[in-house]
Amino acid sequence: MYFQGIPLPVEDIIDVDDVTASDIAWVVLIAIAAVVAAIVSRKILKRWLGTLDGMTQATVGLLTRTLSGLILLTGAVVALPLLGFSAQPLLIVLIFLAVLVFFAGQPLMASYAAGLILQARGPFTVGDIIEHESLIGAVLETNNRTTIIDSPKGERIAIPNVAILASPIINWTTLGVRRTTVSVGVAYGTDLDLAVDVVTRAVQDLTNVKSDPSPVVGVASFDESSVRIQVWCWHLPTYMDEFLARDEIIRSISRALAENGIVIAFPQRDVWLRTSPDDSTESP
Repeated sequence: MYFQGIPLPVEDIIDVDDVTASDIAWVVLIAIAAVVAAIVSRKILKRWLGTLDGMTQATVGLLTRTLSGLILLTGAVVALPLLGFSAQPLLIVLIFLAVLVFFAGQPLMASYAAGLILQARGPFTVGDIIEHESLIGAVLETNNRTTIIDSPKGERIAIPNVAILASPIINWTTLGVRRTTVSVGVAYGTDLDLAVDVVTRAVQDLTNVKSDPSPVVGVASFDESSVRIQVWCWHLPTYMDEFLARDEIIRSISRALAENGIVIAFPQRDVWLRTSPDDSTESP
């Protein structure tokens, strides 16, 4: 065979002259057997994986599709020589394609492997709220390449699985509660024992604050214009629970301090002006 005057050694790769009706029949049988084997093995593997703990639907789908593809590829490798394809050139072509896919598809393969690891290891599940670097959101889906999250701002974000494996993941949902820190500054000279007692009573029995663990209140530091009192409170892990808890805590503390005559300090500066006797001016 020639292409634009260049001889192509197609005869070295495929020889249809020796293909018989029996060979074609065998190819059809092999194709049918490969398809049936792929379908049956996929169902069996799916049923077996469903009995294992920690297996998500995405993981099961990924593994079953991989198995089906390998079975179909094996059937093709077995059937092609019966159609006259020479085994040695066919093997060379397959090796060449494998090398090409390996180098050209490394990012895709890395992402595919990362997706498999994430789905099998299970650091989070659908519905969990996770934090990755500066991104926060509820997990919607983990597929072969990305993890999809919905952020508190109403944004749908796709994070590459490779990036998730490369950096720490904070799961807000796993422990069932999260801690929020609220600080309030009181004026210097305030009775700190009284202030801490007032703030402690203010954050007890709030609707959006957990009683177990109970809130913790203490003096945190001397700031430039105030003494800072810090409050640790625990609440349910969602962002809305955090917002409602902070709102309730701040309102309650502000009200309690005002009722007890404790001033919430604000930044202020004292400016001293020094004049020299030589700066005096004579009146006319």
